[in-house]
Amino acid sequence: MDERPDVIEHQIERTRERLDRDLHLLDRKVAMTKERVKAQAQWWAGVSAVAVGTIGAVAFWPRRSH
Repeated sequence: MDERPDVIEHQIERTRERLDRDLHLLDRKVAMTKERVKAQAQWWAGVSAVAVGTIGAVAFWPRRSH
């Protein structure tokens, strides 16, 4: 290792900055994906609740016997 320690430290610092930036971007993408999945899950839960309610109303609707 004939490089000076300050050169190595500078390279380490640049690499660390790049990694921090990349991790920050990845964290933002993961957070956005989580929010999107959560919103879709809530939407589908609502649709399912409406569908089950409709089916239940039809199935248990009082019938008149003739």
